[in-house]
Amino acid sequence: MGRLMSVGAVVACAAAAGFAVKALTVPESRPARVVDAEGDADLGRLTLRADPRLAPAAGDRLAPGERAGYSFSVTNAGSDTIRHVVVRSVKVAAPGTDERLAVVSVSDPSCWGIGRVECIFQELAPGRTRTVHVVVDTPANRPPRGRMVIQTFMGRFTEPVGGAIPLEVIGEIKVTTGRFP
Repeated sequence: MGRLMSVGAVVACAAAAGFAVKALTVPESRPARVVDAEGDADLGRLTLRADPRLAPAAGDRLAPGERAGYSFSVTNAGSDTIRHVVVRSVKVAAPGTDERLAVVSVSDPSCWGIGRVECIFQELAPGRTRTVHVVVDTPANRPPRGRMVIQTFMGRFTEPVGGAIPLEVIGEIKVTTGRFP
């Protein structure tokens, strides 16, 4: 009986030692670091994609004065959560034409559309993608050269200048084009 107790004590001590080694050598999982897009955060791991073509909401062909749609998405491929990611989508206007984008709807609650689409994603976690679907009214008269061009880009707000808050463009500008017959 005494020998059995000794063997039991050795097994218990070995199990306790094994647990202690495991507890001391397995790293704790730490929450991802959170950085602000407005600061000096490395935003090179953010990617932006946008539809290359404006799609008619009804029918096969884009027609002046009709509704059309496009989508864009931003992905955080980095290891840090990034706060205050800004994405803007604007219409490129020919001289003498209306430069406002006639936004009908925007699918994401972090976005709004008044003359342009602007999104401020409060937090974009590592591996997360936000996709936004936009519906617009195309110009009623046929645009110059029969096309409508929308540019979508990411940015960060910079210091106010003369009452305006400028947006510094980050990364590439993605172009969505609509061609009218």
